[in-house]
Amino acid sequence: MLVLFETPAGFALFKVLDEGKLSKVEDLSKEFSSAESARQVVKLKDFKKFENTSEALSAATCLIESKPYKGLRKFLRDHCDGETLGVADSKLGNAIKEKL
Repeated sequence: MLVLFETPAGFALFKVLDEGKLSKVEDLSKEFSSAESARQVVKLKDFKKFENTSEALSAATCLIESKPYKGLRKFLRDHCDGETLGVADSKLGNAIKEKL
């Protein structure tokens, strides 16, 4: 399973190392309370940095509207080869599912 994380600098894609630790949503904050505990749950697979502030603004606008940004779609096509993808926004998740 992969997890998408959006940052102001770009998109991060993490590989989940132990899916069992992510099964209880109420305990999720404990798993990420420190960098060391987070390293036991996820590993950075790739990061797509925005080229400039204009691209970052376009991506943020699309995310607010729960639409997959063009650069995000390409990034996911290149890295999600048949893997399950977890995203926080269910509307965005459905839109990604439809587009990919």
